[in-house]
Amino acid sequence: MGKCKRRSLLRARSDVFSTQLTRTDALNVVMQEMAKNPASIPAKKMIGLFGLTAEELSESGMTYEVLRSLDGILT
Repeated sequence: MGKCKRRSLLRARSDVFSTQLTRTDALNVVMQEMAKNPASIPAKKMIGLFGLTAEELSESGMTYEVLRSLDGILT
């Protein structure tokens, strides 16, 4: 294994965000981020990564206006 790959693996192991997120944890993080800032880029990335649907987001309490603003991301 090369030095660069080894360094990347070690960095990923000690990364703050390397914990294993479940789908419900991701949903909670998205809701917290969207409450702070409806244009939150990390929240949008997490929606795409986990494939969260509009139904899941609305059931967890996201407003209709925010859901409409996410039309391009939601499937």
